[in-house]
Amino acid sequence: MPLSITVNLPTVIIAAVLAALLLAVAVRGVRRRRRGGSGCGRGCSGCPYAARCGGEKKK
Repeated sequence: MPLSITVNLPTVIIAAVLAALLLAVAVRGVRRRRRGGSGCGRGCSGCPYAARCGGEKKK
């Protein structure tokens, strides 16, 4: 391998792992929102932004 790839390989691996984690968090958030869950992962009781959240549907 060329020297530049060998030297930068740990940086590339760490960046790929961080990108994969970021993508996983984003996909999880989108899936939760599509199922009607709240954005923070908790219930809306006691939340000052419960009226604007859209997490729990009012009956």
